[in-house]
Amino acid sequence: MRSRKLTSLFLFLFPFAIFGQETKPEMSEADFKEGLTFVARMSAKKPFLKDASDILLEPKSLNQFFTGRIYEKLEGNAYFGYQWDEGFTCNESEVTIEEIKDLTASAGAAYRLALEQSLAADGYTINPSAICQIGIAIVGIEAKETERTLPGVMIEAYLRNSSTKKSFFFRFGAGSPRGLAAAMRLSAAMLVAELEGRNGRRN
Repeated sequence: MRSRKLTSLFLFLFPFAIFGQETKPEMSEADFKEGLTFVARMSAKKPFLKDASDILLEPKSLNQFFTGRIYEKLEGNAYFGYQWDEGFTCNESEVTIEEIKDLTASAGAAYRLALEQSLAADGYTINPSAICQIGIAIVGIEAKETERTLPGVMIEAYLRNSSTKKSFFFRFGAGSPRGLAAAMRLSAAMLVAELEGRNGRRN
């Protein structure tokens, strides 16, 4: 389930990342090599504190939700985000959205709706007493398309099993040429895909 979802997300992102929105009739050898290089970059894992551009470009997005200890453990890349998994699993179909902290003061309600819809689409129900907990901070937002960026959202999130006390931490961005609302739906789907991948009963 998780691999299928992440593959779908990859197929959605791949054309925009390599070719922008231009349609090409066939792929040249140079384009193919560029694509392979891109895939290699996407699969690379580097420490967040050494790799992430946000440390220099968006320092205000840091230390508002995640702690220094979490940042030290995060690994990944700018394409699929940075992760640290303590060994989180949760074999339940009920979850609770423990918190959504909106540092932008403009997107919290819309992101909650996108997350609830994504959870429901995957068969999850929301129960305040569920042991599968989700916590989210919206740490950055790009409302409009620019020459260098798509409308998008930057998220810090955790998945926690309140019984085992194990968590999964994820800092990631999602953008869409279809606008900010679509980017939020994509972001929520990415987070739910991570939850699905750690739910043994549903795989």
